[in-house]
Order: sequence, then C-alpha cells, then structure tokens
Amino acid sequence: MDIGKSFSYVFEDPKWMMKILIGGIVAIVPIVNFAAIGYMLATMKNVADGQANPLPEWGEFGAHFMKGLYAVVGALVYFAPMILLYCCIFVLSFAGSAMAGSGSSSGGDTIGTVLGLVTVCIQCIAGLYALVAGVTLYAPMTRFAMSDNKLAIFWDFRTNFDFIMKNLTNYIIALLIAIVGSFVAGFGIILCVVGVFFTTFWSYLVTAHVFGQFWRDAQSKGTAPAV
Repeated sequence: MDIGKSFSYVFEDPKWMMKILIGGIVAIVPIVNFAAIGYMLATMKNVADGQANPLPEWGEFGAHFMKGLYAVVGALVYFAPMILLYCCIFVLSFAGSAMAGSGSSSGGDTIGTVLGLVTVCIQCIAGLYALVAGVTLYAPMTRFAMSDNKLAIFWDFRTNFDFIMKNLTNYIIALLIAIVGSFVAGFGIILCVVGVFFTTFWSYLVTAHVFGQFWRDAQSKGTAPAV
C-alpha cells in the first residue's frame, strides 16, 4: 500500500479546496454530518476502483447522506451488545443506590455488594467489547462502502473477522494510518491553508484512501469477501 499517497492525494484534485471546505462545514453540523461519513465511504470505493481523482462531487449530497445514515445505523448495530451492557450497568447502579438510600441492613449490604461486583464484571466485559468492536469496525465499514447499502454486512461477524485475519498485516497498517491521520488532525497541523476546523474531515479522507487500498489489495489476492 502507498501510505504517503493516503496523506497527499486529496491535494491532487483540482477542486480539493472547495471539496474540503464543504466537507469541513458539513462534518460539524449534527445529523447533516452523516453526509460527511457517506462522502468518506464513496471516496473509499473510488480508491478501491482505481479512480485517478477519487474525491466525489458534493452534488450527490442526498446519496452521501443516505450512505452515511445507513453506516451509522450499521455501526450502532455493531456496538449494540456494548450499549445493552451499559444499560444493564445503569440499572444495577440505580438499584444499588436505591438500596443504599433506603437504610442499611446486613441483607441489604450483602445484596449491594453483590450488585457492585456484578456491575464491575459487566463493565469489564463492556469495555473489552468496545475495544474489540472499535478495532474491527473498519472491516464491515469497508465492505459496506463497496456494497449497495447492505446493512446485513455489519452483523456478519464471522465473515468480517475472517476478512481481517486473511489480511491481518495490511489491516493493522491501514488502522494505524487512520489513527495517525486522526492524531495529526487533532492538532490541526496539516497545511494551514486548509484550516484547523477542516483537518478532521481531511483525516476522514486519509482513512478512506488507505482502506480503499486495503480492499483493492485484498481483491487482488482473492481474500476480499463478497459484498
């Protein structure tokens, strides 16, 4: 994979400044920012398809918005077990607080201790799931970018993990590049002409390019799953 290209390809597009300007504004508006996610996924597919200038036009705003909306729904499904676990933690914490406020007794203290231990265990499981889901999310996200909005990809866990394991080295590299892009964007130190408020959107496009390359390489090796 061409790592350097992922950081610089944006600026090779003749309309790069306007596209990032629009994207930066879209990305900071709640709900509307689903379109920025959809734009990232469209860029990812264009990179995978080998287009010379993979940044799409913003004229297809509705399509970008719907793609991003579906992706957010898919990600929520992907993190649903973690969300459910945290709901359980909230209920148990509320129950423990209620018991503590109702007066102390040996039986109540015992139940409170048990609830506390169960809460800690659930927190550990939820944290572990959040870590695994966060690290592996780009597998279904990349497959989804190549598909016709097939949400079922997000809960096709076996295929997603198999996809990662068959391309583990490149997946780790792509993930690290995405993290580096986000880290750099957080400090706003990429080309002052873009502006600090637009570097986050730029980092989306770095991620799009490196995972587009990741998919193209997997396809060439015959290790990319069906979409």
